[in-house]
Amino acid sequence: MRFFISDNTDAYFNLAIEQYLLHNFSEDVLFLWRSHNAVVLGKHQNACAEANYEFCKKNNIKIARRLSGGGTVFHDLGNINFTLIRNLTDGMSKAVDYRYLLEPIRTVLADLNIETTYSKRDDLLLNDLKISGNAQHIHQKGLRNLHHGTLLYDSDLKKLNTAIRSEGTYEGKSVPSNRSEVTNIREHHNYGETEAFLALLGKGMKDYFGANDISLYSDEITKINEIMEERFIRESWILGYSPKYIHHRKFDYRGYEYQLKMEVNDAVIEKLDIHASQDIALQLNYKKLIGIELEWEKICLGYEEEDKQWLIKLF
Repeated sequence: MRFFISDNTDAYFNLAIEQYLLHNFSEDVLFLWRSHNAVVLGKHQNACAEANYEFCKKNNIKIARRLSGGGTVFHDLGNINFTLIRNLTDGMSKAVDYRYLLEPIRTVLADLNIETTYSKRDDLLLNDLKISGNAQHIHQKGLRNLHHGTLLYDSDLKKLNTAIRSEGTYEGKSVPSNRSEVTNIREHHNYGETEAFLALLGKGMKDYFGANDISLYSDEITKINEIMEERFIRESWILGYSPKYIHHRKFDYRGYEYQLKMEVNDAVIEKLDIHASQDIALQLNYKKLIGIELEWEKICLGYEEEDKQWLIKLF
């Protein structure tokens, strides 16, 4: 097995690393990484239903979509992500066995006196509170499995709870997240700053697997950047991959309450109706948005700066 810790904190880049290692390496790989503020969706989720788009936009929090299914998670520099990519030599039964894959993580944590248990959904719990959510993706052609998860060590839980809760209601066939009460490892076991805990965790996992260090070469980084540009930073992947849905929301604008109903398919606004609860003369110029892709820059074209206060409610 090969091992490395990513020194890049861009969520899009690290998700691209996962795809590159999954498709282009033949060896098993374990790597640890952190992301600056990001909400990371499961592959089959509705981005707007899972992320508080307005809050994320105003607070420089990226919204990203990963290769694996499962629920939405929040990343910041107080959260550590682990990714285990393996050849399926144990057969498909082991590929979907979360506990089989998580036992090494639990063992390393136990060596640090951090005793964890499993939830009914195979999340890792510390004192009955969630510290780790996990998900998987199988590369059928290459017979390789990607298993990854989070470890909340010293994350901003207030920001987490706000960023992953949308304010609207959404009807559709996307996979909803199952929310759980979370905690930080540092609240129970203080190993100093996150960087110090990351170093301890990395050494423990490297020793457990008997892994050898690797570095990414410049040509590999070039290819990873290409993957990032072609998929992970694109709105067509982040927002457009969401299944067809209907969005309902109430919002205030200039002292009046409005009701919104919008149908979105393949990231295109197919139907849109916004009306005020009161009988007022003020009308929002929204009809021209029908047929437009649900992308922030495209939505804002032709509108005044003050219109962005209600345009962002479309998300």
